[in-house]
Amino acid sequence: MVLRWAKQLERKDQEQLDGRALKQPTFVPTASDYAALAKEHEKLKKLYAEQALEREILRDLLKKRTHTCG
Repeated sequence: MVLRWAKQLERKDQEQLDGRALKQPTFVPTASDYAALAKEHEKLKKLYAEQALEREILRDLLKKRTHTCG
């Protein structure tokens, strides 16, 4: 449908609309790509664990504060 509209509008770049002009090679990840992703994944897991621990500490402090104030 888009190609038909482009033809109706007499576009000069119609060949780009059907994907023929910009054929990109298929991405094939390498071992270094996997290693970089694994490293980033470990970093994010540590960050998540730190934040979870921080939230748990804050919850405990909040519980203690509400019990001593009430």
